[in-house]
Amino acid sequence: MVSVASVWPPRIAALVVSTAAALSVAYWGLHWKLPSSPVLAATSSSAGDQPVDSSAVAKALGATAAAKDVTPLAPQATEASRFVLQGVVGNASSGSALIAIDGKPPKPVRVGDAVIEGWTLREVEGRRAVLSRNGADLELALPALPLPATLSKKAP
Repeated sequence: MVSVASVWPPRIAALVVSTAAALSVAYWGLHWKLPSSPVLAATSSSAGDQPVDSSAVAKALGATAAAKDVTPLAPQATEASRFVLQGVVGNASSGSALIAIDGKPPKPVRVGDAVIEGWTLREVEGRRAVLSRNGADLELALPALPLPATLSKKAP
């Protein structure tokens, strides 16, 4: 027959080991999905404190050297056709957009700054930018991304 005093130590040891294992699984399970560092939060909070190097932003967004013989658009061009969005960085409150105007090389513009006289960059989000003029909004969008080769239809 087993005495009562000899039953409790293995039970307590099993309880301690199983509790430690459960806590370890919970800890690693919670940290497995989290990013190692909040990169976007760090850059967006300090973006307003540092001056922006326009040429570095333009280069990062893929701008090329300016051509000297750029011809302006025809005078009958509409307001919407004057602007071409070529890149977006950041979020709605502290982002920038790379915008080409009238066929000229693109320039980086921060949210709240004037694009040209009368037009202000009001918002950037994802792959689009919104310009505002006297309460009227004009939305510019980047072209759709091509499908990856693995998702395209295969011939039979």
